Amino acid sequence: MRWKHLQKQICLVSLLCFLVLHIPLQAAAMDLGKTTSKAVVFLLDASNSMNGNDGNRLAIDSIAQLTYSLPSNYTVGFTAYNTDVVSAVGMADSRGRDLVVEAANSVRYTGYTNAGAGLARAMELLSTSQAVEKTVVMFSDGEIIMGSDEATAESFGQFEAAVSQAGEQGVRIHVIGLGSDMENSANTIFSASVQTGGSNYHTPRAEGIQQALAAILLDQLDVKKTTAAVVDADGGTEELDITIPSANVSNVRILFISDSPIRNLNADFNAGNARQVSGTRYTLLELPRPTDGRVHVTFQGVDGSQVKVDVITEYHVAVVPQVTYEDAGPEEEGATHYARIAHVTLAFYDVENPERQVLTDTAFQGLSSPVTVDSVAIPASLENGTISFQIPVAESGNQAVFVDLSGLDTNLILEQPVSLSLEGAPSLPAVDARPQIIIAILGGLALISVFAILLASRRREVVPLPNASPAQPSLASRYHFSGRLNLYITSTRSGRDFSPLTYNLFRIPHGKRLSLQEILDSCEVDEPFEGADKIFFQPAAGHCLLLTNESDCTLIHRREILMKGHSYQIGPNSKVDITFEDERSELALQYRDVRPSDMRLLAGEPR
Repeated sequence: MRWKHLQKQICLVSLLCFLVLHIPLQAAAMDLGKTTSKAVVFLLDASNSMNGNDGNRLAIDSIAQLTYSLPSNYTVGFTAYNTDVVSAVGMADSRGRDLVVEAANSVRYTGYTNAGAGLARAMELLSTSQAVEKTVVMFSDGEIIMGSDEATAESFGQFEAAVSQAGEQGVRIHVIGLGSDMENSANTIFSASVQTGGSNYHTPRAEGIQQALAAILLDQLDVKKTTAAVVDADGGTEELDITIPSANVSNVRILFISDSPIRNLNADFNAGNARQVSGTRYTLLELPRPTDGRVHVTFQGVDGSQVKVDVITEYHVAVVPQVTYEDAGPEEEGATHYARIAHVTLAFYDVENPERQVLTDTAFQGLSSPVTVDSVAIPASLENGTISFQIPVAESGNQAVFVDLSGLDTNLILEQPVSLSLEGAPSLPAVDARPQIIIAILGGLALISVFAILLASRRREVVPLPNASPAQPSLASRYHFSGRLNLYITSTRSGRDFSPLTYNLFRIPHGKRLSLQEILDSCEVDEPFEGADKIFFQPAAGHCLLLTNESDCTLIHRREILMKGHSYQIGPNSKVDITFEDERSELALQYRDVRPSDMRLLAGEPR
């Protein structure tokens, strides 16, 4: 692989980030350096009208359920408002969530609707947090209404100012609207989510809050969970064996959700400091560091109700890098150092028990886990609890490595980026010039002798060398296409299947530069392949192809990434795998040489 060229490509990408995208690399590194801590404030409309829209206080029950379900890297706050702010607690870590739930349970629905004061107080709570992601989840059943027009206008102004502040600080606001007054999507309260990139959920009855909570938990807060069972209760005792993905998990929350109370829940497990909390429509069992992969539970549900059982796991992870080096002779003339490749392995260990490796379970094996090294993305996957990749090394220094583990069906708490300390390539050994000097002297003496002999023989005639070659023509006029391409479309954005395709290159006019998009068009492929118009083919020596990649697609040939802005010689019977710029469409092409007799046969001519 042309590692020197790859190093130049990495430098070029970094330069483009600075000059074209105007994103300083130092700022990008700072963003990656933030922790995975997150913060949520639940904002509750506690006005008198909520007695009609939430008489059973299911909004408060839902706040408690969501508070206990969040992974440990979340801090939680709570604010309630009616005529004024009547409760404000936070920001509590995972050990202080009982205080948040107690504050929510103590709220009573009464008075007017001062949403401006409520949202302003929620923003004050979030301002005390250093979390990288901040969110407000708001429950309301109507517009801002106060005892006078002046007070209403003041609350409106306060609300708009708080929404603007949230937008400027990157705080997203999600709104759950209850009752018929929230059917209008242009409601002032709903505008808070529109202006901050949040989401709106309307439920005519409070019983529908559960669906909104599930969407916020998964789609907005990106909390990973798996459904262990869905039980149709008959009023009797139900028994379940719940499987935990790993015995090395840091924390497991088993959440039982129903539209009716869940009673007499008992569990058989091995874990320390376990606890159980219950509300009107949920029961949560929290198991820190379970030592068994199975939990046996029994419970009773109301006859005719349905009980859903979700499992929320989390790992507290430390990333440990290991580096080995491979040195080879440089390809560039005049180089002073070896060409060095760093083979990097990232292993994952339990923060509290550094000798215990995690993420080794079969459920995680082979999952895509790409890494980003100083703004350059590298495909990788998780194998046996480790991620391996390789990068060229020009000189000693530290590089920032960010790991994308979003494809794992669990919640990971870890510090990013990982600092990778690399050693520069060693210098080439000094060359002893004395043999070359001696050879040069002897060569000079030989030339002098030849000239002396020529002068002595008085042979003054200049005789041309036999078989002298003219000047070499350009690449475009020197070589001809002689083979064909077999194309195998393995994945498309639409999901369509295509039969294998063949494209005869030997028919192409002399010296033409041909794009992959032109080839697909000739094969009547009407599926879009982003970047195909920036991948080019030209004929080269020895019946080879010269492939030039000017796209952002990922091209792999013999386990080598074909970098953007470079040309590569592709020999007969070679295969190139291409992942296009949409990261979903994939194609494999195989270059085959064709003998002249086969060309005539394929062209329909007699042999």
